[in-house]
Amino acid sequence: MLLIGVFARLGGTTAKTLRHYDERGIFHPAWVDPGSGYRYYSPTQLPELRRIIALRDVGVPLADVAGLIAEGADLRPVLQRRREELEETRAAIDGDLRALDIWVASAEAGPEVVVRQVESQLIAGLRTELPPGKDVGPLFYELERAVQDAGSRAPLPPGLVTARHPGDRRFVEVFVPVTRAVVVGRVATRRLPGSKVAATLHRGSYEGMPAARVALEEWVFGAGHVPGDEIRILYLSFGAEPELGLPDAYLADGSHEYVTEIQVPLVE
Repeated sequence: MLLIGVFARLGGTTAKTLRHYDERGIFHPAWVDPGSGYRYYSPTQLPELRRIIALRDVGVPLADVAGLIAEGADLRPVLQRRREELEETRAAIDGDLRALDIWVASAEAGPEVVVRQVESQLIAGLRTELPPGKDVGPLFYELERAVQDAGSRAPLPPGLVTARHPGDRRFVEVFVPVTRAVVVGRVATRRLPGSKVAATLHRGSYEGMPAARVALEEWVFGAGHVPGDEIRILYLSFGAEPELGLPDAYLADGSHEYVTEIQVPLVE
């Protein structure tokens, strides 16, 4: 019989780890001296210990190990699941590396992009066909007045949804977050679905928005993501007529203070 320290060295682990395995009911000593409490192990237990260590080395959770060390246990399902997890991790790392390559290759360090989850929200929207270059300001004014009259505006920034590839006809939907349904005139209420998005912030006037959008889409493709069919714009700091009574936190004194988030929903 071998003392715990000797057995640990032969097994390629530590006495502390063996005590932990014993306490978790995963791997027990062959005998415990009732007087001293010393743990003793047999060399015949080494194959079982090595199997545990091998499973842990490839990242199999300790909770799964106990059932796998039984004689004749089929390792394939758990090992296949672990392989799939590692493949997902590798894909995420590859995406991060591609994104870093984009930054390194760009003279201006590339767009500042984050991938984040956008929660679903109730919105009042106004959808219409809009010629390229046409100002959306009047649409927002009409929508904000309708929501104001209904007394249902939520204290969140307004936004816009449009197709990534509008074709010959460009439809846009301007929206305002609301606390309850608003149905008046051209305004309709719906729930904007949650989505994982790649997002970048544009600071300043809206003239630079097209270039920021192109840079964001280049980042999305370069990082190996699959974009959805739409673009979302979130107006975080903007100008508005005083009579609309919008939250002060979102109002800017001039276009130099505008902050706009461009979002590309990602297909998962």
